[in-house]
Amino acid sequence: MSTFDFLHIDARIENGKIVGKAGGSLGEMMQSFVDQFFNKLNTLKVIAKVNGGNVYNLYNPPFPSEAGMRFLARRVRMMLNKMSFPVTANLAITHKCQCQCIHCSADPFIDPYRKELTVDEIKTVIDGSLDLGASLIILVGGEPLLREDIFELIEYVDKTKAIAMIFTNGLLLTDENVKKMAKAGLASLNISIDSSEPELHNEFRVVPKCYERAFEGAERCREAGILTGISTYATSEGIRNGNVEKLLKIAQKEGFSEVTIFDCIPSGRFLKDTSKILSSEDRKQLIALSKKYHEMDHPMGVNAMALINSPKGVGCYGAQSQFYMTAYGDINPCDFNPINFGNVRDMPIQAIWKKMVSHPDFSKRYPTCRMQSKAYRRKYIDTIPEEMRLPIAIERYDNISKEMSLVNC
Repeated sequence: MSTFDFLHIDARIENGKIVGKAGGSLGEMMQSFVDQFFNKLNTLKVIAKVNGGNVYNLYNPPFPSEAGMRFLARRVRMMLNKMSFPVTANLAITHKCQCQCIHCSADPFIDPYRKELTVDEIKTVIDGSLDLGASLIILVGGEPLLREDIFELIEYVDKTKAIAMIFTNGLLLTDENVKKMAKAGLASLNISIDSSEPELHNEFRVVPKCYERAFEGAERCREAGILTGISTYATSEGIRNGNVEKLLKIAQKEGFSEVTIFDCIPSGRFLKDTSKILSSEDRKQLIALSKKYHEMDHPMGVNAMALINSPKGVGCYGAQSQFYMTAYGDINPCDFNPINFGNVRDMPIQAIWKKMVSHPDFSKRYPTCRMQSKAYRRKYIDTIPEEMRLPIAIERYDNISKEMSLVNC
């Protein structure tokens, strides 16, 4: 039995505000918590309306909705179990891609000698993720639309429990594919855009017209009722030369619901290169810029990970509210973090998640992005031999710690 069996929430919108009544055996005890949750929601910007529900960001279901109420029940479940449960399952369904991005975070995980998960194996992971409480299933790559069975996977996600999203380069957002995604119930997608300048984006991706085709495809998605966002990253140069702000203006003009701005994180081929990590002044400027555009009288929302992954936000998502799976089934805290806690072909995702959140270094909220933390990198990243294939099993570090303890005895 789970929290979902003991707590039921009847929510509705009254006078533009969400109100709700907690029911079930935990209802009376949790009513004040439910009230606080909805009071917080009611202060947030609504970026879209879906089936009468409010969408506050693309990474959560509309409120009120059945999937949205599971998001709240997860919070209660964490309080009662004193253990984290995931909101988001980031599932790579293929590492194949038409682009050749030098900054690709998934590139070091690619192994031509390993077989990617079958559709049935991915469905098992989706089932396990929903069992853990996830309310967002993200299908990523590579380019997820290169798998012909992606529409089957989107449809397979139980929409009463979670919403489905994809991250895409936008090259395959054809009329036919968009219609199939809409029919399968895709809630939203993020297209990855590297620059506000089409020529630079196309150069980074090594694909002619990649920028133009992505924006054309995003428009088709909006016409089909799929919410669209832009996923980008900020460099010190991009903040200072106005590139980031220019992209925000373009996104507003085009009709995107949201822009997510990631920090430039040392990962992929640049795992050991920390030269692009944002300075405190860069972060300050980026947060101010994001706040300015988010608070405009315009429906588009802006997520700045510089704030969200900071002590003033929620800190690191990895092993707290999300996990990442490679196309071969390896489970890591996030797609930027190469530390592996197991493979879904060897053990269920529920067991791997418990193993991850029970580990001393991952069991508690980390105040910042781990991959930008000097202390974390000293222990887990700097010690990775150049020739070692990623991801790296957590046991390697645990064994090293045991050996050092024995030496110090």
